[in-house]
Amino acid sequence: MFKLEFLKLRKKTRSWLGPILVFWLIMLAYPLTVEFLQNKLEIGFFSVLWIAILISMMLATEDIFSEDYNDGSLEQTLIKNPSFSIIIVTKIFTHWLLIGLPISILSFVFSLGTTEDLSLSLSIFPLAIISSYIFLNLFVLGNALSLNKGSVLGALVTMPLALPVLIVLGKGLIAIQLDINYRSFIFLLLGSLSIIIVAIPIVVSYVIKAHLE
Repeated sequence: MFKLEFLKLRKKTRSWLGPILVFWLIMLAYPLTVEFLQNKLEIGFFSVLWIAILISMMLATEDIFSEDYNDGSLEQTLIKNPSFSIIIVTKIFTHWLLIGLPISILSFVFSLGTTEDLSLSLSIFPLAIISSYIFLNLFVLGNALSLNKGSVLGALVTMPLALPVLIVLGKGLIAIQLDINYRSFIFLLLGSLSIIIVAIPIVVSYVIKAHLE
């Protein structure tokens, strides 16, 4: 199942390469648009980084279900597989593996290049990994709710759910910079993720079933 989803997504180059390129362009554009901060780029860097991850994950889910929904394969999959939520989990993980993980690695690279602080960048890396997976799950829910109604509606519905994550990321960054134990924020994000990766696929499977009935 995972191999099939991986091959399907890999063939759709625009679907996985597009969000990565958008993230790359946002991060490249940041130092070019703040000339007065050239010596202190790290002041606003991390705010841009979290927003870039958020936008990239939103774009990553834009057509996660739409193609299968339009050609009828989503309905056939639902009929053949009673445990539809497992398929949702597989889809989400596949998208994160091809999109979220490379973006998290790029986050580390851009952080190291901007701050020139290896310790700080290594601390940012797990935050980027966990937050990208959380954002992806949330936007998958939004995409399912707005299936066949336009991705903008899904983004509007899901965005309020993503705001607390951005707040935790901001607090985590402050803890890192002040040399406070930031692991509590990582555990908080991991705890949220553990709930989300169980709840979201179940909710999404019911939402898609409702669309198909």
